Amino acid sequence: MDPIQPATQEGRHRFAAAMQTALTIEDVEQAFIAAAGEVIPAGGFGLYTIEPESGQMLRVKAQVEIDFLDDYESYGRRDDPVLEFVLRQRSAIDSTRVAPKTQWERSGACTALRVGGYYHSLEAPVLVSGVLHSTINFARAVGQPAFSEADLVSARMAGEQLGLATERALRYEATDQRTTVLEDVLDRMPQALVVTDLDGQVIFRNRTARKSFPVAAGSPGLIDERIVEAMGEFRALGKRVCTRAAFDRHANKQIIVKSIRLPDRDDAAMTLVFPNADGSAINLPAWDVLSRREQEIAELVSQGLTNKQIAQRAFISENTVKQHLKRVFSKTDVRNRAELMQRIWTASRDHGDTG
Repeated sequence: MDPIQPATQEGRHRFAAAMQTALTIEDVEQAFIAAAGEVIPAGGFGLYTIEPESGQMLRVKAQVEIDFLDDYESYGRRDDPVLEFVLRQRSAIDSTRVAPKTQWERSGACTALRVGGYYHSLEAPVLVSGVLHSTINFARAVGQPAFSEADLVSARMAGEQLGLATERALRYEATDQRTTVLEDVLDRMPQALVVTDLDGQVIFRNRTARKSFPVAAGSPGLIDERIVEAMGEFRALGKRVCTRAAFDRHANKQIIVKSIRLPDRDDAAMTLVFPNADGSAINLPAWDVLSRREQEIAELVSQGLTNKQIAQRAFISENTVKQHLKRVFSKTDVRNRAELMQRIWTASRDHGDTG
């Protein structure tokens, strides 16, 4: 039988470091199994994830024989005064302190431990956000010393470290799952979407962007050049929206590249790519982001008509014209009708040059 070597301060530090570097729940469980002996020397140890109300075992990671685990689940768990105390008091305890020796030796838990070659038991709760999530379990054989008060202190520390690591891992996995769902949703968008930082470094491209605008190694793609231009304006001018027209020679069509600085993130932006509609609408930058009525209003503006003339032509009030124009200005990233007219004429001339 191997003698029990006392835990060292260095061992406790290694245990804490293992918990801090664990990223997922699987990482946390494996780190505990690998480092548990550093903080509480024992012949066997395990980590039981349990259902908080009933105390039923949901999952177990342990460094003991599988037969012992089966025996404990068969008749030990339902008659385990150590576990009962931990579930009730949410505090670490060992078998020498929870009950008189004769009572402990008559329990189902002690019987299962003896079959597995153990006798002494120590358990501590692992709380996650104040809720019991799991227990850590340590066992020693008859010839080995009982758990000490120092071991109880170490168990409480280990439980706290494990609780923090588990909470962090659960948040990480939940975030990872949400990210996966979000990426799946964005990949189903018909528009190309690219998320970048303000230096133009890509954080995410959806499937449409990857397929329609592939980037060759060492050579920026069509939309990447427009994104870099937009990010430069965001940094230099403090703009929140930037719209660019471009001609996609591969698809032989004009596109609109609209970059939007994310409102809650000063260091990131989202860029959407819209194909221009066919026909006369090809003249207007960001045409696909406008409703049909807004397209009509913009075309009438480009003809030099006043709000009153547009209202008469479109059979709407002048106030409605003004409201439409506000939305057109916002969506096409212009400040007034003169700038809108200039953008339309420039786009029309450029498209005529490339057609």
